[in-house]
Amino acid sequence: MSVSNGEEITATTIVTIMMNVTELCDSMDIPAVVGPTEVYKSLGHWNTAVYIILILHLLPVWCASTITLFRLSQTQPPNLIPATAWLVSIPPALMSLTATAIVIPSLGKYVEVLLEIVICFGLVKFIQLSIILCGGPDNIVSFCRKRKIMLPIGSPPFVCLLPCRRPEVTRAKFNLMVFAPVLLLVLKIAMLAIDLTILIIGYHPSGNFISFDNLHNIISFPVGLIAIYSYTMFNFIMNDCLEGNSKRFLGIVLLIEFILFDCLRLFFIFLTGTGMLTCVPPFLSQDLVVHLLKNYIKAFLATGLGIPFIKLCSEKIENSQSTASELSTSLSSLVSDRSAKVTSENGEE
Repeated sequence: MSVSNGEEITATTIVTIMMNVTELCDSMDIPAVVGPTEVYKSLGHWNTAVYIILILHLLPVWCASTITLFRLSQTQPPNLIPATAWLVSIPPALMSLTATAIVIPSLGKYVEVLLEIVICFGLVKFIQLSIILCGGPDNIVSFCRKRKIMLPIGSPPFVCLLPCRRPEVTRAKFNLMVFAPVLLLVLKIAMLAIDLTILIIGYHPSGNFISFDNLHNIISFPVGLIAIYSYTMFNFIMNDCLEGNSKRFLGIVLLIEFILFDCLRLFFIFLTGTGMLTCVPPFLSQDLVVHLLKNYIKAFLATGLGIPFIKLCSEKIENSQSTASELSTSLSSLVSDRSAKVTSENGEE
């Protein structure tokens, strides 16, 4: 490999450059709070352009959400308004949090957990909305039993279970499936409380992944995996129970958003681990650069998925019991058909 002046760049030269960059990053004097002034001194007007684009994304989401909230009483039955209102508030909450972390990058670590809390809260509220639309857990279990809908244990991420025999949907299994996202929400809140406690007492974590002060992050991986697995199974069942109802797509949008946000963490672990990302003097350390870039991407995702999400929330439902009535009618017809079949068989005998 050579440069324009003909000098050859050897492996030793590359290692030397990397060491110099590392020394430069280590010698940076970064204040406790890095805000717009420090970001401007590091990035210049590149970040000013980001602010302008961010405002153009933030305003439509907030306007759409506010208008939808004011019109909920006209489009939704009274018993659906609380859950739907919380769901409508999720896109502007995500946009506001990402905007805060972009303006003040030093809050990135805490905003990342807050974003996960907001999405997990959305998962829980969608489950509540779906159960109301379907007439309650008992009605859902009966519907699955009569339609012979089995528990989809081969759902992602455990697709390896596809060849296995699917069990019957029972009330106990349904309750466990619904409880897993609630457990994930509680864990995320606990993680934020631990991070804030560490900040308040002035404790400096070791930085090692396998360490006692990182135990809460380690636990979150298996709990998150099980929660998303349970939520995916719930979505598959709701596709049958809410067939013809556009509200079922709300759960899919939330699931996509959770996966994309979570995959960003793994992607940036790869970038920092391979040395593709470094600090930006004089005030942006590698961690701050990572959180800044994450929130750039999350802001665009929150807008792209948020507007369709709000539109789905605003779609009019004439009667909150319509879906439940359809399920009950379906169950009654199945029972009647079976009774008629048994009667005809007895008559033939």
